[in-house]
Amino acid sequence: DSYLRKSIEAQYAQFNGSEECCGGIRLNINKVIDVICYLANSQGITNLFKVKMMKLLWYVDALSYKRKGVSMMGLAYNSLPMGAVPVAHKTLMELQGVAYEEVDFGEAVGYRFIKNPKVKYEYLSKEEMSIIDEVVRVCGKDTKDQIVRRMHSERAYEKTPFGAIIKYRYAKELSID
Repeated sequence: DSYLRKSIEAQYAQFNGSEECCGGIRLNINKVIDVICYLANSQGITNLFKVKMMKLLWYVDALSYKRKGVSMMGLAYNSLPMGAVPVAHKTLMELQGVAYEEVDFGEAVGYRFIKNPKVKYEYLSKEEMSIIDEVVRVCGKDTKDQIVRRMHSERAYEKTPFGAIIKYRYAKELSID
């Protein structure tokens, strides 16, 4: 786990907690794990696979930025074909505490997040949990295609070139809240 954390931190060194790229705070890996587990454990979310999780993480950080002026986790997001995806997303999924299973779809493999009721969410405040709950309320029942369409309609996605880092300033225009 320490090797994975160092690898992720190295990928984020270039951002250094930048407001434009990370929402004004440095990456907090412990909080990322808590948010992923909180989402995975949520009763308000159906079919939580990787694509949906990546969009939910963006909505959590963006809504936090819109409400509080800083992101929750300090993640930076690339604009990819299915929407926002955190830098180092593959490595984030391998961190200790993040549980998922591979699901064979024939021609493709999906990654479904698994509930872990023993998590204590040591790194999340009540206010942060309420922000996550709002994202779950709005997006939790979305299918993969619905959340991708929702992301594609966000100004943040529309104004960011493919492969570029999405700027947090667009979170002020977030469609959920």
